[in-house]
Amino acid sequence: MMTKEEALRRFKAAKQTKKNAVAELEQKMKSAYEERTGLKANYVVTL
Repeated sequence: MMTKEEALRRFKAAKQTKKNAVAELEQKMKSAYEERTGLKANYVVTL
């Protein structure tokens, strides 16, 4: 059985992993947009 502290630690680790993945995806999307259009992206919408 998982303790409350272990569950919280795993939750925070998963949240950080997702945050890193979203940041990497945003960067890839911005660079792809810039290559396609020649313009810099002001923002990228992610969920």
